[in-house]
Amino acid sequence: MKFGQTPRKAWHSTRELGHMFNGLNLTLNRLMVLDHVWTRLTGSRGQFWRLQGVKGGTLYVKVTVSVAKNHLLTQRETLIREMNKHFDRPWIQKIEIL
Repeated sequence: MKFGQTPRKAWHSTRELGHMFNGLNLTLNRLMVLDHVWTRLTGSRGQFWRLQGVKGGTLYVKVTVSVAKNHLLTQRETLIREMNKHFDRPWIQKIEIL
């Protein structure tokens, strides 16, 4: 900022970045919500199930223990349904296990 210039308004959330970054804003907000919801839904099992990424409606999860993999296979549909409740339209269609 130059001397004598009025300072720009500071932003405090991604929503305030404006229309220039709507795609980025939407993606970041969805990822933040997903991370929070995943942590709450998995609870103590989260130490065995690590989110690796999301691409095209597919959630990629790395499983560290085979027993946890079997449990994730049985809970997959329930997790998808519960996660999608937190978005304006269903986002996650399937969970891939790595």
